[in-house]
Amino acid sequence: MRDRRWDFLYDVHKRPVREVILERFSEELARELEAWPPASAEWASEAAARRFAAGMAGPPRPQVLRLALALARLDLGREHDAFEERMRNEADATCSGKGEREALQLLVVFVTERCLALKEHAEGARLSRADLVRAVELAERRIFRVTLG
Repeated sequence: MRDRRWDFLYDVHKRPVREVILERFSEELARELEAWPPASAEWASEAAARRFAAGMAGPPRPQVLRLALALARLDLGREHDAFEERMRNEADATCSGKGEREALQLLVVFVTERCLALKEHAEGARLSRADLVRAVELAERRIFRVTLG
């Protein structure tokens, strides 16, 4: 009779450190976005805090969050023309009011800044911008996961 206590070790595979970092970061980012607004927001000035107060009022609608994540991916991928086009064509249709427009802008900046901070903090992992785009995609999958059954 075979001892099956250690069978799970056959399923464990080596994973690159980069993959583990991106997976854990995407989990954390998804939690932060689901609990919007962030608990500790640092503002450059008091005027900026007043300007974006409506965007921090409550969690954004799912459509606004999806657009923000798509825009953050374009921004991280340095696809500036596509970013501008989506902002021009989709932002007004997706956002219903000034508060949602501000939330959209805040979400894009928040996600982009968090990703760039990760890249700077984990410089030994040599994360590329494509890796950061993938991390945002993983976070989006976690937020908008579809469960069947």
